[in-house]
Amino acid sequence: MRRSIRWSRGAAAVGTVALVAAAVTSVQPAGAVPAAQAGCQAASFGATPALGWLALTAPRTVTVTSSQFIKAEVTADVGVDAGAELRLGWAINGSAPFEGTFGPANFANHQEFFETRSTFALISVGAGTTTVQPFVRLIGASAKRATVLHRCSSAEGNTS
Repeated sequence: MRRSIRWSRGAAAVGTVALVAAAVTSVQPAGAVPAAQAGCQAASFGATPALGWLALTAPRTVTVTSSQFIKAEVTADVGVDAGAELRLGWAINGSAPFEGTFGPANFANHQEFFETRSTFALISVGAGTTTVQPFVRLIGASAKRATVLHRCSSAEGNTS
């Protein structure tokens, strides 16, 4: 008798786990970001002071129905030489990058090892379509260098 009770409890537990797993896998993310609004790049690139502004990721496009703030986010693995700093700017609708206008401008300083850096910007936009793109530039002596690895960006706004 004990054996059948144990099996019944075990079967019930397995059935419950299967039901929960089915429910979890069928639920979609509440705030899924469309492909045009988010993406990542795995290729690395180097920056020197002489190169100026470099695109950190591809542009992201957001279409909103009313004037509002959109949230643009960026993250990357970055290594910076001692005595240098990687600055962040945002280009809006193809403009030159604005540094420190929409959020933090200091994206990365020297650390002993590469570190993941993340930040966001709040950008005031009107109704319609807006394109945002993060850029970085290295400041420091001419021989200084930064390396940017795996990086992602997204832009989100209230579309309803």
